[in-house]
Amino acid sequence: MGSKARLAGKVALGLGFGVLGGWCWALAPGLSVVAGRRKPFGLSLHPYAHRGLHDAGSGMETTNPNPGQTAYLHRIHDCLKVESDRPSGRHASAQAKPPRVVAPENSLAAFEAACRAGYGIELDVRLSRDGQVVVIHDGDLQRVAGVNRVVADLTYEQLQRIPLCPSPARALESGEGIPGSADHDGGPETEGGDGGLNDPEAQHVPLLSEVLALVDGRVPLVVEIKMDRGLDRELMRRTDALLSRYQGPYVIESFNVLALAWYRVHHPGVTRGQLVAPYHGRVDSRSSALRWMAGSLLFNWLGRPDFVACEWHSGHSLPMRLYRFLGGTPIAWTVRSEHAQEEASPDFDGIIFESYLPES
Repeated sequence: MGSKARLAGKVALGLGFGVLGGWCWALAPGLSVVAGRRKPFGLSLHPYAHRGLHDAGSGMETTNPNPGQTAYLHRIHDCLKVESDRPSGRHASAQAKPPRVVAPENSLAAFEAACRAGYGIELDVRLSRDGQVVVIHDGDLQRVAGVNRVVADLTYEQLQRIPLCPSPARALESGEGIPGSADHDGGPETEGGDGGLNDPEAQHVPLLSEVLALVDGRVPLVVEIKMDRGLDRELMRRTDALLSRYQGPYVIESFNVLALAWYRVHHPGVTRGQLVAPYHGRVDSRSSALRWMAGSLLFNWLGRPDFVACEWHSGHSLPMRLYRFLGGTPIAWTVRSEHAQEEASPDFDGIIFESYLPES
């Protein structure tokens, strides 16, 4: 019995080392990263502005902004040389209006503000109906423009006519005045400088080519490739064609590991990052099991990411700590306060931020 117990112990120990070794192999970055030849350029040197330095959209408190967000908004307006829409005189406090929105998320104005402030930029790309690479996070326009339409169902010309919405109070009716709307057959068009359709002063969903021309290498870019289902080869080819001609520094990232695998095969010299959101739910279905595996970096072997961008609360997780130990670069998203930055700093080499001004 003693020899059998010792043999069983050795087998269990061997299996344990085998599982650990397999896990390390699965989540490790490529050998060129470990050797220090492909450290992601700029990711640890520049805080990256999430969807640009924006004053409307993700992470923005519209009712009671804290002092950090107020300073952030002032910095945007200073960068864009925008005067506050507040009356002067003894009745100023009673008649004061909320600050005018000038740089919605993922807009050309938000990217210009980030460039002038010296921050890197994180942005998102999708395809329009006519195959244009456009810069927008969501798959539809409901949150950012108040229009209940899917981006992939609209041409770029139609997207140009929909202003990115500064606030829910000024949101357009779903599809109003947009040809081919599923909700309206035409409808009146609002014109002029009041945030309506065809407003020449409003910000719209931009083309990636427009953003690249605007930034022109002034700050580094993190380009997130948005793919909700499977591998969108057309999006990959068109995005890569634009980025390959761009002379400034950039990296790509995606939640979809197939996007990283595509770059690993077709353009291995492009720095690539795996986005992850650790999954803490019960693994009781195929989809939740896949989410848990992705959050545990078990698909890293497909794309061999140079960096992993992880939700900032989870940098101390075992997979992230092991990935960093093996030579990878962890990046935190999305950091929204100085306190969060301080908490995240021991676990990450760089940050993607919004709604406050980070310290480099």
